[in-house]
Amino acid sequence: MTMNAEKGPVLTGPSRESCAVGAEPIVEQIARPVPVQTSGRTEFAARCPACRDWHRHVALGLKVAPCGAVYRLEFANKTKGAA
Repeated sequence: MTMNAEKGPVLTGPSRESCAVGAEPIVEQIARPVPVQTSGRTEFAARCPACRDWHRHVALGLKVAPCGAVYRLEFANKTKGAA
């Protein structure tokens, strides 16, 4: 994260901001998975937005990585610009 004197913190990478009434805004990191077919199941590998290491998960959704980072594991929305 870098600081901009006029605008405040500038976040790099994909994120979503959500805010409940009376709560601080929460910035949610998103990691894009790569499907990995193992002998017993399909797993999802993703580069962690915090430590930049690869982590593997067995399902999509909100994840807590081994390094302690919290992010949402989801595929990119392919419907943008579709005819």
